[in-house]
Amino acid sequence: MKKSALTVIMSVLLILASLFGLAAAGLGIKDGLAIKEYKEADAETAEVVGELEEAIGLLKENEEAYAQGTLDYAQGVVDYAAGEKELAAGYDTYNAGKKQLEDGYAQYEAGKKALAEGKKQVAEGQALIDANTDAYNEGKETLSKIEPLLPYVEQYVQFRDGSVAKLPGFNTAQAWFMAVVRPIAAQLGLDIPEDVTDFPAYIQQMVADGKAQLKEYEDGLAALEEGKKQVAEGEKQLAEAKKQLEAGEAELAAGKKELDAGEAQLADGAAQLADGLNSLKEFEDGMALVDEYTMVCYKNEPIYRFDGEMAVPGPEQRLGEDYSWYKLDEDGNVVTLRNGDPYLDLDKCLEVCASFRASVDEQVADVTHELYMRLALYIALAVAGIIGVVAGVLGLAGKAGAATLGVITALILVASNVFGLCTRYLGYTYPLKDGTYSGTLQLIALLVFLGVSVVFAIVALSAKKRAKIEAEVQEYMNM
Repeated sequence: MKKSALTVIMSVLLILASLFGLAAAGLGIKDGLAIKEYKEADAETAEVVGELEEAIGLLKENEEAYAQGTLDYAQGVVDYAAGEKELAAGYDTYNAGKKQLEDGYAQYEAGKKALAEGKKQVAEGQALIDANTDAYNEGKETLSKIEPLLPYVEQYVQFRDGSVAKLPGFNTAQAWFMAVVRPIAAQLGLDIPEDVTDFPAYIQQMVADGKAQLKEYEDGLAALEEGKKQVAEGEKQLAEAKKQLEAGEAELAAGKKELDAGEAQLADGAAQLADGLNSLKEFEDGMALVDEYTMVCYKNEPIYRFDGEMAVPGPEQRLGEDYSWYKLDEDGNVVTLRNGDPYLDLDKCLEVCASFRASVDEQVADVTHELYMRLALYIALAVAGIIGVVAGVLGLAGKAGAATLGVITALILVASNVFGLCTRYLGYTYPLKDGTYSGTLQLIALLVFLGVSVVFAIVALSAKKRAKIEAEVQEYMNM
């Protein structure tokens, strides 16, 4: 094939377009593999929905236990409060009993002190009685000696007052007293002083003093007996009080033992309540996590085409915007857990999981289909690039076959563009992981390469035809 300036220019352009196509094809294949890699990773990450399904299954297994545990915990709280109240009342009773026992001990000690004082007084009284017994006996003896003198006292009074005639031999009652009565008293053991001038008054005073002394002694003796009686009664009362105090001690000890047992029982009840609350909270926390991750699955974004068309609907689009996985009562109100959080309809949560899986599976299928189409297109572009380079080199060298390879290149690119149009190469769905759109460069390469290859094929065919005509003319002229 004879080279012309146009053929050289188109050959160069074809080589450049081919290299551009090869580079774009390589980058496209690289981008496609990168998209495939991160989408596969996303699909694997989406498999965590299996953990969510396991958590839902575990919650379903424990629903009855939670319902019963809620009732048991509520009753336990009531029982614990009643136990606290009963224990507080027990402590009030115990403290009152303890104070009463302390008061009893104080009274007992006061009684012991009073008894000791009483014993001391009895001992002192006994000592006084013992010390005055001889004087008492002497007084009684003295009074018994005075008794025989009483008729003389009467006679003395009558003689002194003139009620009787004067006694023979005596002018005065005093003289009679000194001469007759005093010696008689001495014989009886009474030594009446000589200076006594009023015998009746003296005797009467002596009798009064003696009786008073005897009365004081007898009163002291009676008081001593009464004191002894009171001491005995006090000892009896103290013994009884001691017995009551010991009984009170035993009763208080028994009460303290019951209180300790009540404390232990209350502590055990508190521990059981804590365990029950932990179990309830574990279920409730599980519900909260399932609610959160169910929402994440439900809100999983749908996939849109480059032109805005929805390619793969998400769970929200599949189930509906008003879809709810909360349990409702017969009045349409949301049922709540013990802590006030919504109670989940776990079967509906599983439906969200199933919808999420379906969405992911469809997305995997869609991205796989698109990537296969893209890779096929880019491989065709690369093949066309290789053939185009060869065709361009042959065209520069003026070798035969450039036109044929140029036509093949153009046909491959025509087919590639038709295939690209059918597989959305004007706007692919899936970008790179960083959100960068991939495919524009390859689209430009396909279109530019197609234009250059078609022009090259036309120029090469024209040159080939012209060369053939020239050869025929030359052959004819040589005849």
